[in-house]
Amino acid sequence: MSDLLLLCPRNLDDPWVRGIPDRVSRLHGTPKAQDLRSKRAVLEAFPEGDEKDRILLSLAQNEKWSGPVASLYTLQSVTSLATKSGLGARLIGFQPSPGGGENPGVELLRGEETSQETARDIREVFEDLGFRVFLCRDQAGGILPRVLVSIINEAAYMAWAGIAPPEKIDTMMRLGANFPMGPFQWADHIGLDRVLGFLECLSRELGSHYQPCPWIRRKVEAGKLGIKTGEGFYRYEEGGGR
Repeated sequence: MSDLLLLCPRNLDDPWVRGIPDRVSRLHGTPKAQDLRSKRAVLEAFPEGDEKDRILLSLAQNEKWSGPVASLYTLQSVTSLATKSGLGARLIGFQPSPGGGENPGVELLRGEETSQETARDIREVFEDLGFRVFLCRDQAGGILPRVLVSIINEAAYMAWAGIAPPEKIDTMMRLGANFPMGPFQWADHIGLDRVLGFLECLSRELGSHYQPCPWIRRKVEAGKLGIKTGEGFYRYEEGGGR
């Protein structure tokens, strides 16, 4: 039996989840006392919403288990989530690199109250699972999403202004910057709704430099979110191929 517990939606199929060994216990809802017995840590991977809040609150209120919790970063600060849930020093945020792959990376976002023990224990958990770990402050976007959505946003502004079409910008970034995907391909891969959400969060917290390109907003309003809906900046056939 694993000493780790992964809490996630039944339909979650992100690359990092597929990379978690089968030996890790999985649960698709709020854990009960027996589910937490002998667990050294919990990884919580629900999207922002009421179910995520209920799960974190139940972990905080469980008097028989006091281990560390890593919560999948959404758009709410780790500090706010730790305070609202009551987990305090026991909570740290995490966000895996979107591409997965053979050498996956994960960012750990340390809130204002996150203890050194929690950061150390969760770091060891992810290293044991084969991730390269990067610690950062609890600030909007963390490391990779903040850089990536900024590039996507600038590329969208360029295409929207008629400087060059998405295909040309993507090709130039692959050839000239050695990107595995161009910014528009990345946006469709991540989901334009998530890109817009990150940009709005960054804009609120850090200023108008991150103001989302109207073209991204129009795509989201039209339900064209990328690969998951069959169309974003590009159109996709069933299965994700263009």
